[in-house]
Amino acid sequence: MKLLSHLLIFAIGIGLYTATAAPAAVIDTPPWQPTGKYIHPDIKESSGIVASQQFEGVYWTLNDSGNPATLYATKLNGELIEEIAVKGSGNFDWEALGIDDKNQLWIGEIGNNSRLRFDLKVVVVAEPDPFTETETEVIASYPYQYPNENVDAEGLFILEGVPYIVSKERERAVLYRFPTLQSDTKQVLERVGEFAEAKFVTGAGVSEDGTRLAVCTYDALWVYHSTADDLAKMIQSTPWHLPHSFYGETVCFDGYNLVLTNEARDIYMVPQFWYEKGWTLPPKDTQSAIALLPKTTAHGVAVQVESYSTEGIDIGGSHVAFTPEAVEETGSLTVPIEAPYRDIYEIRAVLTRGQEYGHVQLSVNGTTVGTPYDCYSPEPIAGTLVSFGTAALNAGENQITLSIVGKASEATGSKIGIDSYQVLNASPYVKRYMILGPFPKTDIDTIDELLQTEGRLDLEKTYTGIDGKAVHWQEATTRADGFLNLRRDLAPNPMTVGYTLVYIYAPKATDTVMLIGSDDEFAVWLNGTEIHRKSINAGATADADVVPCQLKAGWNTVLCQKVDLGWSWGLYLRFTDADGVLRYAIHPTE
Repeated sequence: MKLLSHLLIFAIGIGLYTATAAPAAVIDTPPWQPTGKYIHPDIKESSGIVASQQFEGVYWTLNDSGNPATLYATKLNGELIEEIAVKGSGNFDWEALGIDDKNQLWIGEIGNNSRLRFDLKVVVVAEPDPFTETETEVIASYPYQYPNENVDAEGLFILEGVPYIVSKERERAVLYRFPTLQSDTKQVLERVGEFAEAKFVTGAGVSEDGTRLAVCTYDALWVYHSTADDLAKMIQSTPWHLPHSFYGETVCFDGYNLVLTNEARDIYMVPQFWYEKGWTLPPKDTQSAIALLPKTTAHGVAVQVESYSTEGIDIGGSHVAFTPEAVEETGSLTVPIEAPYRDIYEIRAVLTRGQEYGHVQLSVNGTTVGTPYDCYSPEPIAGTLVSFGTAALNAGENQITLSIVGKASEATGSKIGIDSYQVLNASPYVKRYMILGPFPKTDIDTIDELLQTEGRLDLEKTYTGIDGKAVHWQEATTRADGFLNLRRDLAPNPMTVGYTLVYIYAPKATDTVMLIGSDDEFAVWLNGTEIHRKSINAGATADADVVPCQLKAGWNTVLCQKVDLGWSWGLYLRFTDADGVLRYAIHPTE
């Protein structure tokens, strides 16, 4: 692997090309918040990204399947510079974009969700000047097939002129390469090896010098690194691992920094030092302390907004800092936080740590939650997510207070820095179910009618399932995070139906909220009455749907119909329970 000269500055040099460059975008957000967003309506689902090596501040992206054969030149903030029509290629399922040291863009027609495509290829265009051109033409097309099995892929990068493809498989990620480059001649790819740790890869990128290889998934980044000329060994080494909540679709290097996009059209930048140090990224769905500052009340503290850069942390963004006005090293900030309904919530805060930072205690509506957290650190660190524990919150406004309660002996001060707050539903999920199926979808109305009842179902009854096979109720448990995986338990085929059953005990008639997250098509009956029905073309997300309902005194029957349309098949289910009185069971008893 030839070592290329690399740049550690943000803007990539133009080299000998003299076209007018776009000004570099100013990044004023921390790495856990989007540094930009594609606002051009034609950029619908960013599925590939590369940083130009000859046009400063230019980033290329493309859409995935079913969209026009178009490349988009943008700034880092997502602002469109130009649309570039690609002549000589359609876009059946574009999933990736690469760039080489000859300033050529490689478009990956590599999407293969069905595993039945045999027209996979990578096409090449000369990088156009986005300030003077509006189209470019395919100069080479490289069709390929896999050596042993037909797989899906969304990761592509170019190293020393050779295309590499990373498979997208749930249980592994495999690296393939083209053995030779013969335009319009189908090649059988060579298997380089399997990645350690990473799997279900949605994007890939390589640094300009070839010493770092990044792959992303929906919830994590892995950066493999080596100075050795051996990719097979590199991908088996221990990578830098960075979990995130960005739903990442594609990644590229900009110097040694990482740029990540998702199908929600967000753009993130993660600095080199961040992933090398292994600092955790807090979640993006938090409530900004700066935005809440006009409603914040100070008690014996001086409050100001400070940039992270003034704290010696080389990222954009700012936090709210407060320090005691008196020498006793006490004082507090109170901020109103809204809760959508009464429930048990986990209370979190994104804090800054450093040598001059003290101990902080959180309380809710006057009640202490958890134990104090020590914000001291020998080096300044931003974005530390701290969970203080759980508490009951009322529907509407609640008062969250952060109090200074001393400092570590080595700390030089008792300052507190707060970036944002987060409250998460913390009532327990249903963890055990009775499940039934699978049935053919054509029988759904018949099965629905058989199962509708206000009382308890006959769990000993046998039904006729797919291919005439007898099926009966069986017990199933969820993962640790509360997800019930029906693909594991019912061995389904697409367009089949399964059912889940759980009983809920309430000591008295109770108004509550059902929180459910499911994929595909589903419906829910409470005591024989349908209370929710939905079809969704996405994976299950916890608490995605909020359904107010009433539980009767005693045992309640909750029946869920689940239609499998392929891929994942499952759900999350719980009910709000601020007083902790509800009980879940699969065999109710009086």
